[in-house]
Amino acid sequence: MNSALRKVVGLTIWWTEGTKPRYDTRWGSIRINTIDVTNTNPQIIKAFLNFLRKDIKIDERRLKLQLHIHEGDDKNLIETYWSKITSIPKSRFNKTIIRPIGKKPGKSKGTCKIRYTDKKSLDKIISLLDNLIIRRVV
Repeated sequence: MNSALRKVVGLTIWWTEGTKPRYDTRWGSIRINTIDVTNTNPQIIKAFLNFLRKDIKIDERRLKLQLHIHEGDDKNLIETYWSKITSIPKSRFNKTIIRPIGKKPGKSKGTCKIRYTDKKSLDKIISLLDNLIIRRVV
C-alpha cells in the first residue's frame, strides 16, 4: 500500500473507530491525548498499526494493547494470537478484561484495543485529517 493510501485508510479507521480527544473532569478537566482504536477485525488493527508506525512515526515502546474476551475463552491463546497479529509483546498488554459469557463462547478472538498516548502524535493525526477533509471534500 502506498503512503497516500495508507494515510487515508489509517485516518478513516481512526475517524470511524477511534477515541477522540476529550477532557476528563476527574483530573481537573485535563485533555486526554490517547489514540485508541478498538476492533475485532485483525486487518483493521494491522492497517491502523501500519499507519501509526510508518506515517505517525510513533515510539514503539509506548504502544499498548488491551483485549476484551469472554469467560470460557482461552485467554493465553487469544493473547498470543493478537501479539502475533500486532507484533506487540504481551509484556506491553494492559490487563485483559474478561466479560460474562457471550453468545458465541470460544468462537471469538476477542476485541482488541490499540492505545498510544502522546499529544504530539494525536495533534498530527488531527491535522492530517483536517487537511485531508479540506483538500478532498471542500
